[in-house]
Amino acid sequence: MEHDQEAEDTTVTGARMIVELPKDSAAGLFVTHMAEQETAEVFDFWCAMWLISCAVGRRVYVARPRAPVYLNLYAILIGESGIVRKSSAISAVNRLAESLLEHDNDIMLMNARATPEKLDSLLHERTAERGSGQLAMCISELTTVMGNEAYNTTMPSLLTDLYDCPSVRHGAGTQRDGALLQRNVWVSFLAASTPTWLMRTVNPTVSEGGFTSRCLFISADKPKKRIAWPMEVDPLAGGIARSNILAKLLILRTQSISRERITLSPTAMEYFVQWYDNRVPSLDVFMGTFEAREDAHVLRLAALLCINDGTWTIELKHMEAAFARIATVKETASKVFSRSGERTRYALSIELMRTVLISAGMDPVPRGLLYRRLQRYLDHGEFMALLDIMHEHGAIQRFIMKREEGAGRPTDYIRGTDKLLSTGLGERIIARFVV
Repeated sequence: MEHDQEAEDTTVTGARMIVELPKDSAAGLFVTHMAEQETAEVFDFWCAMWLISCAVGRRVYVARPRAPVYLNLYAILIGESGIVRKSSAISAVNRLAESLLEHDNDIMLMNARATPEKLDSLLHERTAERGSGQLAMCISELTTVMGNEAYNTTMPSLLTDLYDCPSVRHGAGTQRDGALLQRNVWVSFLAASTPTWLMRTVNPTVSEGGFTSRCLFISADKPKKRIAWPMEVDPLAGGIARSNILAKLLILRTQSISRERITLSPTAMEYFVQWYDNRVPSLDVFMGTFEAREDAHVLRLAALLCINDGTWTIELKHMEAAFARIATVKETASKVFSRSGERTRYALSIELMRTVLISAGMDPVPRGLLYRRLQRYLDHGEFMALLDIMHEHGAIQRFIMKREEGAGRPTDYIRGTDKLLSTGLGERIIARFVV
């Protein structure tokens, strides 16, 4: 990529590619504003893209025939608690989104707990008031909208249904309020989660329903820098920085009113078509699911990049940067799902074993019976290894008991100890299995 004099090279994590963000652009200013925080670089970049998405709303789309791509994002920041500062990133975005959307009556900001029924109702109300149902959801914890409560189990399917921005949608409605009518729907979603919690929530049913293919799971395992003793920030300087970012976003909002269609330059089109015609589907389950929507993700990001630098046309440099960035998201997210899947499998096995042994009290449980309870999670070798490790930790006792004469081989029996409930036992055991 050629380097513009007005641009800076912003190195991003993952593939270590260089994404060119003009210094005085909305995204460039935001990344600079976050430079002295411990947020991961990759979070800064995608939060900036989400803000641009909110600036243009449903007014702008990539003009792909018969399959237009609107610029809403479903982005989920993933990282362990307290390490990559997910909440700090969300908080910074939320403050700017509040100020930005004060100037846009068409888009409502939602940053609090919501049920699927409430979300459906809000889109209906916005349609009645404004002629379009548009929401920007900025949630610091994904559990707020996708918790374990029964009424949140339908949220992934609802967000899946809303993702393609239908022109007309009839909601389920209620007996009291009647049918819901939603027009010109647009929902852009930003949230954060830990890998383990995400894996418990995004189960196979959710994946098969199409939710994961629509999401960008932005993963990071370390901050861009460590700041042991943060310097005092001049409130005036911080306010000016946010004001400058907001001013750029408002310019984009104003421009979006008169600009509707994002098109591709001939070289960008040639690049995109060549990639699309020659791509090979992945065998990995998550990657295969993601690739069903990968082309739209690439076009969406390329459009946001070209809007950010003021060209409003997707050039080859935007397409190349978008391909590299989306490929990095796909690769890192796949690793998170794979690693977290292993952790979750062992965690569920340990929890089930605890339940069986505690329920038995002082009565030992035959090893064969215990394995039959756990075999949907572990193969026999893994089960035997788990028994060995739990025995080393003193969490179980093992007995060999002879059967009555002539009745067969001795039977291995397992009994739980009080250490089954010791703090941190599960994590110590899982650490032996998952590196």
